[in-house]
Amino acid sequence: MYIWNRTIEFNINLKIADNLIGEIQDLLAEAYKISKESIPSAISLTEKALFKSQKIKRKNAIHADALNQLSLLQRKNKEYATAKSLAERAQLISKKINYERGKGDASYNTAVILTELEKYSEALPFATDAVHYYEKIEDYKFHTKSLCLLGNLYEGFHDFKNAFLAYNEGLKEAETHQNKNLISDIYLSLAGINLKTNKVSKASQLIDKCIKLKEELKQQEKLASAYYLAGKIKSKAGKLEKAGNSFTIALSQFKEYNMQSGMVDSMEKLGGIYFKEGKIKEAIDLLEEAVQIAEKRSLRNSLFKCHHLLFQCFKPVNTSKALFHLEEYVKLREEENHKYIKNIVDGYEVISQMEDLEKDAEIEQEKASIIEKKNTELDSFFYRVSHDLKGPIASLLGLSDLVDKDIKDPDARHFFKMYDHQIRRLNMIVMELINITELNYRDIKLTPINFYEIVDNCISAYAYLPNYSKISFTIDIESNLYFRSEWYIINTILQNLIENSVKYIDINKNQPKVDVVIYKRKDHIFLKVIDNGKGIEPEHHNKIFGMFYRASEEGTGTGLGLFILKRAIERLKGDVTFESQPNVGSTFIVKIPITKEESS
Repeated sequence: MYIWNRTIEFNINLKIADNLIGEIQDLLAEAYKISKESIPSAISLTEKALFKSQKIKRKNAIHADALNQLSLLQRKNKEYATAKSLAERAQLISKKINYERGKGDASYNTAVILTELEKYSEALPFATDAVHYYEKIEDYKFHTKSLCLLGNLYEGFHDFKNAFLAYNEGLKEAETHQNKNLISDIYLSLAGINLKTNKVSKASQLIDKCIKLKEELKQQEKLASAYYLAGKIKSKAGKLEKAGNSFTIALSQFKEYNMQSGMVDSMEKLGGIYFKEGKIKEAIDLLEEAVQIAEKRSLRNSLFKCHHLLFQCFKPVNTSKALFHLEEYVKLREEENHKYIKNIVDGYEVISQMEDLEKDAEIEQEKASIIEKKNTELDSFFYRVSHDLKGPIASLLGLSDLVDKDIKDPDARHFFKMYDHQIRRLNMIVMELINITELNYRDIKLTPINFYEIVDNCISAYAYLPNYSKISFTIDIESNLYFRSEWYIINTILQNLIENSVKYIDINKNQPKVDVVIYKRKDHIFLKVIDNGKGIEPEHHNKIFGMFYRASEEGTGTGLGLFILKRAIERLKGDVTFESQPNVGSTFIVKIPITKEESS
C-alpha cells in the first residue's frame, strides 16, 4: 500500500512539473515578444517565469532558459554585473544537467557582455565555446552569430587572418540556409575588415550589398551602422561629398533610434568632413554637441577624436580653447592607447594559450588515434594467431589423453605429465587471448542482470580448485536491484574477481573467506570482492593490470586475468580500484555507471 501511494505522489509531482514548465515557457515567449517595445516589462515577466521555475525541485532546462533570457534582457538594460551573474548561474545548471543549448546561450551572453564592457580578451574563450556548443546542437543561426562575434574579437586584436576565417565561415553557413538577415550582417563585418586592411574597392562592393539587403529587409536600426561604414569607405576613397551624405543619413537614423554611440561617431566623422571643407563653425557646433554626449555616456574612444578635431578647428582662431582640447586629446589618447595595447597584449596571450591547448589536444588526439590503431592491429593479430593455434593445441591435447591411457612406464608418464601441463597452460592463454579480442568486438546487447545467478555460477565454477572446500563464501546483494547491461561483460568481471580470490587464498588461516558485495549508489553499480588471502606486495600494485603480468610465481595463472578484467570494465566505461596487503588480503571495487538505457 505504501509503495502504491508513493507512485501516485510521484506521478502527481510529475504532472505539476509538466504544467509549470508549460506556464514558464509561455511567460518566457511573451517576455521575448514584448522585449522590442519594453525591456523593463520583459524583465518583469521573465523574473516571474524564473520565480515559478524555483517550484520545480529538480533542475532542468527550463531553469537555464529562464536565467539565460533574463541575462540577455539585463544586458540590453546595461545592467552588466547582474547579466553576467545570471549567465554564470545558467552555465552551472546547464553543465550539471548536460544541457548543450543552455551552455551555448550562457557562453554567448557572457561573451557579448564582456565585449560591451570592452574586456575583449576575457570574451574570446566564451565566444569560442559558444561556437562549439551551437555547432554541436546544429543551431546554424546562433552558430553563425557566434562566429561573427568571434570575428569581431579577432578583428579587435588585429588578428585579421582569424577574423576573415570566422566571418567567411559564418557567411558560408548563412548563405547555405539563405538567411538574408545574417548575410547582410556579415557583409557589414566583412566590409569593415576590408576597409581596415586597405581593400577599399572590396569594402565598397560589400557595403553596397549590405545596404541593399537591409533596405529590402526594412532593418532601419542596422541600416544606420551600414550607412556610417559606407561614409568611412567613401571618405577613405577621397569622396568627401558622398561620405558626408552617408554620415548625414546615418546620424539621422541613429538619432531616430536614440543610439547615442552611433550618433557621436557620425558627428565626429561629419565634423572632420566640415573641417576639411572649411566649414569651421558647422564643425565646431557639431563636435561640441558630440563631446557633451560622449562625456555623459563615457564614450572615451570617440571623445578623444572629437577633442583632436576641435583642437584643429580652434588652433587658428582661439589659442586657449585649442590648448584645452589638445590637453584633453593627449590625456584621453594616452589612456586609450594604454587600454588598446593592453587589450592587444591580453588578446594575443589568450589566443596563444588557446592555440597551445588546440595543439596539445591535436597531439593527444593523434596519439590516441595511433594507440587505437595499434590496439586494433594487436587485437586482430591475437585473434588470428589464437584461432590458428586452437586446432594444433586441440590435437596435442587429444594426443596427451591417448598417452595417458597407453603409456605405463613411470618415467615416460612423468615427462608426459610435464608436457600435458604446458599444453593445457598454452590452451588457457590462447582462450584468454580470444576472450580479450571478443570483449571489444561483441555487439552491445543489454539484458536484465541477475547478479545472484552470475555470482553463484562463478563460485561453483571453481569447485575443482584445490582447497575450495575450505573457503567460506558470503554473498550480499542489494535487494530489488534492477540493472541492465551486457551479461557477458558483467560475467567476465565477476568471474575474474572471484577466480583471483579463490586461487590466492591463504590456507594457513583458520577460515579463508571470500565476500561478494553488490549494491547501487546514486547513478553507479558497485561490485566489491573482499578476501583474506595472500594479498599483493606493494611493489606489484601499479603493474597487476598489465598483460601477462604475474605478481606471484606460486599460482598457475596466465597473467591475463586482471588485464581482461580491466578491458571489460573499460568497455562499460567503469573504473576499478583495489587495496591489498601481504598476508592480510585484498579488496577490489568495480564502479560501473548506469546510463538511461541501463536503468530503463
